[in-house]
Amino acid sequence: MDSLDSLDSLVRDREVECTHILALNLDGYLVHFKTNSMSLVAELTDYYQFFLANEEQQDRAPDRVVTGLQCAAQDIKGDWAVKQPDPGKAKVKEHILNVEGGKLIYKVLTGLYLLFKGPQRFCFGPLEDHPNQVVNFINNMHLEHLLSLGGQLFHASGVCLGNNGLGMAGLSGKGKSTLALRLLQRGMDLVSNDRLVVSEKAPGLLMQGITKYPRINPGTVINQPELAGIVSAKDLARYKAMTFDELWMLEEKYDAFVEPAFGCSFTLNAKMRMFVALDWDRNSSAPLRLEKRDPDNCIALVRNVMKSPGVMLPEASTRIPEAVVEPYLALLAQCDFYVLSGRVDFDEAADKVKAIVQTYD
Repeated sequence: MDSLDSLDSLVRDREVECTHILALNLDGYLVHFKTNSMSLVAELTDYYQFFLANEEQQDRAPDRVVTGLQCAAQDIKGDWAVKQPDPGKAKVKEHILNVEGGKLIYKVLTGLYLLFKGPQRFCFGPLEDHPNQVVNFINNMHLEHLLSLGGQLFHASGVCLGNNGLGMAGLSGKGKSTLALRLLQRGMDLVSNDRLVVSEKAPGLLMQGITKYPRINPGTVINQPELAGIVSAKDLARYKAMTFDELWMLEEKYDAFVEPAFGCSFTLNAKMRMFVALDWDRNSSAPLRLEKRDPDNCIALVRNVMKSPGVMLPEASTRIPEAVVEPYLALLAQCDFYVLSGRVDFDEAADKVKAIVQTYD
């Protein structure tokens, strides 16, 4: 494409092709995904199988319409700005172009474009090759809604026992998703993987999540028999032949659909009674310790939880242009804050965490 005029033409002229509708109920927030691709609808129906709107909900006006146009890769000319990677990351993933009334985002690694223009949410490009990118785009609509109600964005996972929940977070590779799965194995339910919105709701805190399933590594697969069916027998044998360190460093990921694997629910909300900061070390020989701490004395660990909304959540970023530590400390002071340190032992840690959650009324 030679100009932004061509972009307007593509959106205007080809949006009419998007006649297939997938209606989703994301904890009461209704999203209609419109597309021209039946195969993409089938893929997303499988992913969101536990979050499909029922007949009554399908007849209601949606809270948000998201349009996805499957088409050839595009080349849109313009004065693109490079979004620098987040702290601790190396890859440039997005370029940003200002357009009248909004922004166009180019996903460098997949070749997809995401348009935010007024209320319009439009993605286009080779969507069928990258359904997870479309899932993320849809989920960000729900996340934007949750943040519009107030609260703070946490880079954290959440699980619950009944309505009593806990959040958990740590630097990339610390194993929060694996620990969450160990807790599901022990009869808990999933609230969210990797993103939580935490807000005050007297008495205490409310944590709300989005429908993003845990992306797990091969080491997690071979150590939890419930998950073995998500990989081929050939890959499972290959993983079992690897050392602990080889598995830890392997960059292969799978979606863990927790409902059939563990017989649990994906609840999307719970009271946040407890928060666990993962500060353990896989190279440590020290005993595993789960200690209650004052978050004011653990600023470095609290900073691992912080997440700015950024370009993918344009409305929320006007309220929170940059994450700062004080709101996180204020929220975490209203629940029990624990630090997990010493050697990595997911089973021992899960037993200790669940024992505490069971004490809550």
